[in-house]
Amino acid sequence: MAGSVYNLPSQNPNPHSLFQIFVDRVPLSNLPATSDDSSRTAEDNERKRRRKVSNRESARRSRMRKQRHMEELWSMLVQLINKNKSLVDELSQARECYEKVIEENMKLREENSKSRKMIGEIGLNRFLSVEADQIWTF
Repeated sequence: MAGSVYNLPSQNPNPHSLFQIFVDRVPLSNLPATSDDSSRTAEDNERKRRRKVSNRESARRSRMRKQRHMEELWSMLVQLINKNKSLVDELSQARECYEKVIEENMKLREENSKSRKMIGEIGLNRFLSVEADQIWTF
């Protein structure tokens, strides 16, 4: 009956064929660990533990790099904000100077126009007075 449960041959097989049947039908993971397997498991566990420690250290270094990078970016941001404020102030001063120059230029143009007009009137008056003298002298 035991042979029928495991589908073993009913006659007395040789030990090698029994072992082969056993290996074919029973998964190795269900077998009890041998001393080689237990040392291998201990090595595997030690490797896993070292890998976890290494991964934690790598993650810590990565976080530190990220934090340094963020601090550098904040520092750059502060510098750029200050530089921008400085440039805006400089632009404002340049605009004020430009407006003063435009205003002064307009005043000078008006003065120039008045002066030319005055010179023209003086020249015309001289011309008229010269003509008048010439007319009266004849």
